[in-house]
Amino acid sequence: MVPDYNPVDDIRIGEEKKVPIPEKVTETVAEALPSGKRKYILAAVFAAFLGVLIYRTAYRIILEPVQETETEAVVLLEKPTFSLPSGTYSYMPTLTISHSQREEGVIYYTTDGSTPNEDSQIFNGPIKIGEGKTVVRAVFIRSDGMQSEEADGTYQVEFDYPEEPVFSVDSGEYQGSFSVIITAEPDCTIYYTMDGSDPDQNSAVYRSPVVIPSGLTVLRAVSVDEEGGMSGIIEAIYNVQEIVPAEDPVQNTMPAEAVPNS
Repeated sequence: MVPDYNPVDDIRIGEEKKVPIPEKVTETVAEALPSGKRKYILAAVFAAFLGVLIYRTAYRIILEPVQETETEAVVLLEKPTFSLPSGTYSYMPTLTISHSQREEGVIYYTTDGSTPNEDSQIFNGPIKIGEGKTVVRAVFIRSDGMQSEEADGTYQVEFDYPEEPVFSVDSGEYQGSFSVIITAEPDCTIYYTMDGSDPDQNSAVYRSPVVIPSGLTVLRAVSVDEEGGMSGIIEAIYNVQEIVPAEDPVQNTMPAEAVPNS
């Protein structure tokens, strides 16, 4: 005989189903599992531990030396040394670049602020810093390819220009030749021309008064100080008429013996 069973009897509305909790809460997971599965779990744990151990060993043997080698490859040599500090100058300074291992490599540099490399200018002698702003960057590359840190310097050259020279005679028209005295500030050299061309440091040096001859003369002059600062150009135009000596008046007389008698 089949006993009477009604599933409805197991349903209780409003009641939660309670899950039995093991009495030994300190029992390990392995012990709580069926004995047939324990060996697989232990094998998985052992395999994970072995994998970590193998990875750490391989990392120390292979990866760490590679990283150290890469670190050593980027170690830079000491940077080149500039003979002039960055700053503002009232003259054209001369810059020298040096390096403690100069005989073992080459110094490359730029003067436009760009990064120096083996395609840049090779430093073979002092660099003349001109007027305005100049950014010099340099690097030393040894014969084995090792490169130094980069050195740089920013230079601003602002000349304190001297005043223009002064002529003792103004432009104009004159009768007969004369001399012009040219004066300038102390410690300045005066350069001049007499053909209207621009004077520079290759022109005639003023040492004594300039003689203005007959005809048209365009006198131009400039003064240059000891630091190379050049003044503006001064000009004077002279139109000189030659003086013709006056002739003695002709006396229309006849010798006494040639005068007829009356």
